[in-house]
Amino acid sequence: MDRRLWLLLPLIVLSGCRIVSQQELANLKNPPNPKMANIAQTWQQQLVPQVEHDAKPAAELLKAFQSAKDFDSACTALGYRSQAENPCIFSVSIRGEVTAVNTTSRNGRMTVKAASGDNITVQIGPIIPGTALRDAFKGASYQDFNDQVLFGDYGRAINQQASDMMAAFKPKVGDKVQLSGVFTSWEVPQQIPNVTPVAITRQ
Repeated sequence: MDRRLWLLLPLIVLSGCRIVSQQELANLKNPPNPKMANIAQTWQQQLVPQVEHDAKPAAELLKAFQSAKDFDSACTALGYRSQAENPCIFSVSIRGEVTAVNTTSRNGRMTVKAASGDNITVQIGPIIPGTALRDAFKGASYQDFNDQVLFGDYGRAINQQASDMMAAFKPKVGDKVQLSGVFTSWEVPQQIPNVTPVAITRQ
C-alpha cells in the first residue's frame, strides 16, 4: 500500500470519533440525580416556603429552648433532623437593625440587633459554608443521592441561592430588616448561632 494511504488511514478512523471527558463518561454511566435540576425552582417554590412556615421569632425560640426538657425533645418540638446522628436544624425569623456588615472575608457576615436586643450573626457570602440549608430541606435527603460527592454538590448549589440573594440585597448598616433562616446545633442553644438566610426584606 502507498505510504500516503497509510498516513491517511488513522485520520479517516479518528474523524468519526470524539474524545469524551471523564465527567461525560461518568454521566453516561450514571446520569446526574434529577434533584440537581432546577435548583432555583426548588429554592423558590419549596425550601423558602418551608423555612418561612416553620420559622419562629428569635426571642420566642430562645424562650422555648429554656423550657425544653432536653436536646432531643427540643429538636422534636422545635426543629428538624433527618437522622438521629445529624445536628438539629432550627428555623428562625429575625426582625431588627443591621449594626455591622463584614465583607473582608469571602465568608461574609452581618450582625442584626433583634427587637429582643440579641445580636445575631447572619451569613451573607459570597461563600456560605456548611450544609444547614440542604439539611433543613425536608424534600431531599442523602438517601435520594447515595453519593456523598453529589450530595455535597447539591448543598453547595443551594447555598449559592442564598449567596445570590444576599448579593442582590446588599445589606447596609442601619437597614431595618425582616429575615428568615436556619441554624444548626448539637445542643440546646443559649443564644442563636450563625444563621443562614433564605428570605430577607427591608422594613
